Amino acid sequence: MPEQHTEIRRPSLPLADVLKALGDPTRLEIIRQMSVDGEVACTTLEKTLHVSKATISYHIKTLHNVDLVTIRKEGRFYFYALRADALEAYVPGFSAHLRTLPRI
Repeated sequence: MPEQHTEIRRPSLPLADVLKALGDPTRLEIIRQMSVDGEVACTTLEKTLHVSKATISYHIKTLHNVDLVTIRKEGRFYFYALRADALEAYVPGFSAHLRTLPRI
C-alpha cells in the first residue's frame, strides 16, 4: 500500500512574514503614508501617528526585516521609503490599493 502524506502545506515563509508584518494597523498606516508621500521622516511619523520614536523604530525594523522599507540616515535624521517593488512581488496590486485607504 502506498504511503500517504497528509501534511498540510504552508505558504512560503517569506510571504507569511510579509503578511504578518502588514497585519499590524500601525505598520499598515506607515506603509500607507509611504505609498502616498514617498520618503517619510521619522519625525513626520511621530507627529502623524502620535507614537514615540521607539515605537516607530520597532515597527520600521519589522518592515525592514521583510524588505518592505529602506532606511536612509542624514545627519541625525532618519528617512524611510516603501519598496513598492517588493510589496508588489508579494501582494500584486496592494500598493495601488493602499493609496485609496483612509488614514488609520
